[in-house]
Amino acid sequence: MKTKLLVRKSTARCVDSPAQLEQMLLSGDWLLASPPPKARGKNAWRMRNLRRDRRLAGWQSLYLWLTPEQAAVVEAAKWGNETYVDLLIRLITERSLLQ
Repeated sequence: MKTKLLVRKSTARCVDSPAQLEQMLLSGDWLLASPPPKARGKNAWRMRNLRRDRRLAGWQSLYLWLTPEQAAVVEAAKWGNETYVDLLIRLITERSLLQ
C-alpha cells in the first residue's frame, strides 16, 4: 500500500497499514491529506507571478487552434521576423484603413 498522510489539528502522521488507515479515518479525528502540488520547474513561480502581474495590468491571453492549412496561411502572411501579435495588429489596421 502506498503511504498515506493523515492530519489531526496540528499533527501529521504517515500510515502504511490499510487496517490502521481505516481505523484512524473511522475515528473521525483524522483526515486524509494530500501534499501540495510540486512546482513544474525552476521558474514556475516566476511564470505565475508574470501571468498574475499581466492580468492585473489588463493583459489578455488568447489561445487559437488552427488546422494545418490555416496555420500555413497565417505563416505565409507574416513578414520576416514578425510575431503573431504584430501580424494580427497589422491585418486589423490594414482592414480598418480599407473601410
